[in-house]
Amino acid sequence: MRPVGLAAVNHLTVALASKPGSFLTIEVVCDASAAVLSLGPAGDSLSGGKLLSAVPIVNTGTAAAQNVTLNAITLTGRVLSSPTLPFGLGTIGPGSSAVLNADFVGAFVPLGTYGLNVKGTYAEGADTFCFSLNGNLTVPPASPGSNAFGTATVGGNTVMGAPFPPQPPDFGKENNPGYTVPIGPSVPGGPPPGSTAVMNAPIGDPPAITFTINNDLGITSGISGTAEPSDASGGGVVYISANWRAAFSKDGGSTFTSLNPTTIFPADAVGFCCDQIVQHVPSIDRFVWFLQGGKTGGYRLAVARPADIINGNGTAWTYWNLTPQVFGEPAGTSFDYPDMSVGNNFLYMSWDGNGGLQVARTSLSGLQAGGTITIEFTHPSDSSMAWGSHLMQDTGDEIFWAGHNNSSSMRVFSAQEGSNMYFWRDVGVSSWAANSPLTSNSPDNQNWINFVMNPTSQNPGGGFPKNAVLGGTRVGNLLWFGWSAGTDGNFPQPHIEIVTLDRNNNFNKTQQVQVWNPNYAFAYPAFATNVCTNEVGISFEFGGGGNYENHVVGFWGDFVAYITTGSNSGSTRFGDYVSIRQAPATDANPGNLFDAFGYGINTVPPLGSGVQTDVHYVQFGRPASSCGPPIG
Repeated sequence: MRPVGLAAVNHLTVALASKPGSFLTIEVVCDASAAVLSLGPAGDSLSGGKLLSAVPIVNTGTAAAQNVTLNAITLTGRVLSSPTLPFGLGTIGPGSSAVLNADFVGAFVPLGTYGLNVKGTYAEGADTFCFSLNGNLTVPPASPGSNAFGTATVGGNTVMGAPFPPQPPDFGKENNPGYTVPIGPSVPGGPPPGSTAVMNAPIGDPPAITFTINNDLGITSGISGTAEPSDASGGGVVYISANWRAAFSKDGGSTFTSLNPTTIFPADAVGFCCDQIVQHVPSIDRFVWFLQGGKTGGYRLAVARPADIINGNGTAWTYWNLTPQVFGEPAGTSFDYPDMSVGNNFLYMSWDGNGGLQVARTSLSGLQAGGTITIEFTHPSDSSMAWGSHLMQDTGDEIFWAGHNNSSSMRVFSAQEGSNMYFWRDVGVSSWAANSPLTSNSPDNQNWINFVMNPTSQNPGGGFPKNAVLGGTRVGNLLWFGWSAGTDGNFPQPHIEIVTLDRNNNFNKTQQVQVWNPNYAFAYPAFATNVCTNEVGISFEFGGGGNYENHVVGFWGDFVAYITTGSNSGSTRFGDYVSIRQAPATDANPGNLFDAFGYGINTVPPLGSGVQTDVHYVQFGRPASSCGPPIG
């Protein structure tokens, strides 16, 4: 994250007075205003000798700041090239923000920090106020570039004495906006592909797709519109996490046993807050559970065999506490928004750290042994633009992740197994709609997509995860990346942008396509690769246009998204991710299926007492015949 420091606002009332035979005089009087302006977390990138920046102007007060006009924008020792001043931002309502896109010319040093000052005026009723806001812009590292992994060792622990007394989740700082995508040079794209239709997941399977499971888990993440489901299956067990809850199934997903994570592990220094990620690693026959800690920061990494979960009813785990000190950070450093991916020989983890996305890895053999493990980790300041992004799935012998320098340039990171270095390079893409507020209303007039981009009382600096690159999967040498995008002349509804890059051809772009529909919105993409056909499966959310928000799945290229849930209520706090994994191969389904988890939102009876999430386990894919005839 590149936070632009908050500054005290000078509230000045302007009163006008005149007398015959004299010029108009202006008396400026200090006064208080119910609108309070500040600077939110900025994004910045170098392009063509310019520093491009996107800086939210945030109103944390209780009244609207009307006719916000910027009269001076200065960056230490540099020259403003755009916008032309004075520049109007319109009205910024309470708890809202407007993005200032400002470009500067001059000499810039990578990782150099430059003081920013923004001055202007706004109206509140009949009064006019002026403000002066101070912060910093920090130039990202030069590209192409590289850095060495940091290293640390962490001792293992074994759960003993579970279940423990339940504890309330220990909430720390989470879902903080950390990067705002600057507007880059205009790069025209090709015509958009055909729009994606939406239909109910079929009962009788059409020839091109099969659904074997679509089960309501019978658990919720609490009275909330947020579930963040993650899943894995293997060894006859299905394991799922859903924000504050977890569950497992011993019968292939037909029935589930609910778990409270605070009863599984002791109440130690890491604690438990919320976000969780689950994977199954066939090569070591282990479930891996990654849980976000509480206010003290850090994560808990836990492993268990399917047999351990069955025999111990979900309470038998070996675990490692990954505190901030492991990564050279002081206690209390906020980590947030975890993700996880499995490579050939390594487990990869990521989270939003101190200044950007941090990626860590540890060997699968070390997790299998259950003792002291070695953790290798990146430096967050290298990847500020990847704040909120997720790791690539099905990644093989090299891990990838990405973020947006600006709306026409991505920075793609990679690390090969066997190397102690990670690398990055910039890749040009066609311009897309960045930073636009997202609106998609459910039938009860709730903007279900609100939290992705828009400020809220929880996040006045902007929404989350904004335009972060959430979807990612590897298909041979092609790298697929996807993210939530806004509206423009081509796309009247929020939609999903997808870019594919050729790993073996200098990471050049091979296509840029969209999942879109003129009548409703799509967001929160997650990707995985079909083992048999090498097609990309998508798990995501849709809503608006007379529809409640619901989980959908499908294949890229079919242009059909299948609804798996049945929401009957809207929410302005949906999020913040769904999941999809390769399903374990069986004799009946030899690699043709995906496991996907998403959720809908339902009212809690009696009507009006609240809403709760309805998490679903979905297994779908191509027919088994897509894998070809059995061998032998």
